[in-house]
Amino acid sequence: MENTYQNRNDLMNEILVKIFLCLNVVDVAVASLVCKAWNKACHDPSLWGKIDLSTLGSYCFKKLNRIGAYRHTSLKMTQFLKHILSLSDGNTTCFIFNFYVYLTNEQFFIVAERTPKLKRVVLPQTGDFSRAGLDIVMKSWSCLESITITSGVSAFYLLQSIGKYCNNITEMKFSRGCNFEEKHALAMTKYTPKLKMLSIRTVATSLKALTCALDSLEHLEKLNICHCVIMDTTLPGTYMLDIEDLRHRLDPSSVKKLLYCNERSCLRCINGDDTNPDRQPGGPLEDIWGEDEITSLAHLPPPSETYRRTHPRMHSFMVRIWKSFSSGSGPSFLPS
Repeated sequence: MENTYQNRNDLMNEILVKIFLCLNVVDVAVASLVCKAWNKACHDPSLWGKIDLSTLGSYCFKKLNRIGAYRHTSLKMTQFLKHILSLSDGNTTCFIFNFYVYLTNEQFFIVAERTPKLKRVVLPQTGDFSRAGLDIVMKSWSCLESITITSGVSAFYLLQSIGKYCNNITEMKFSRGCNFEEKHALAMTKYTPKLKMLSIRTVATSLKALTCALDSLEHLEKLNICHCVIMDTTLPGTYMLDIEDLRHRLDPSSVKKLLYCNERSCLRCINGDDTNPDRQPGGPLEDIWGEDEITSLAHLPPPSETYRRTHPRMHSFMVRIWKSFSSGSGPSFLPS
């Protein structure tokens, strides 16, 4: 009888885990508060290999399409990060921050110290990152292999911290709003010599920086320059270069490594034909920021988005759970 009861519990736990795999991280955080059985299922390592906060809009966090939108809910965000990382039990290898979150030093430390196995991180657009704080975080992420850098952090200081503590970086992306300068290329040569994939799409750069990266990074396989603003400052004045200019100025072996827009074939051009204003060049571009012609540097919407469209009953059930907690006591990240 005891074995039958245990087998039944194991089967129920397995079913719950499969269901929770179809929910986003906010859903799972709320589900963990329902009962002991659900909480146990929410600790399953298979749920936490990748934590994707790219879509926080829910009954817990309002969906706001502007930079720093969550800055005034910093306490709620801190509580939320502590809760989901307690569920993850240190099993997270990929962490994708929400594009609009204003990340504080405290929150940065909370994530770093609770994700010792992290191999990939995508940083938010804005934050309060001190130089000393970067050293602390990178020291915790010694296993890091891939990083997406934003204008919220000094890329040069970050590269220095990576050079001290992270010796396995093979992929890097500079997101919209950054500049890719010669000093960055030189720093990569020194601090990330194993780099294989580099994306600077939609970023302002120079011929000197590109040449330095292509010539000095021995293991570089692909360099994404789709819709980059490329300047030549070697002559008096500043000249804008296109891909044909690059073909004449770069070695053929270097040109083969470049990914560039060819006859409106890149993701941004394709998205430009989308009628959704959020995906237009003048929109927030969160989705476009999450895409990349180098597939391994892109991140896709969590499976919950598809699941909600195809399983409305389950989504309605989660909504009822949210509402039941809203009238009771619970962690401060829950809706009040």
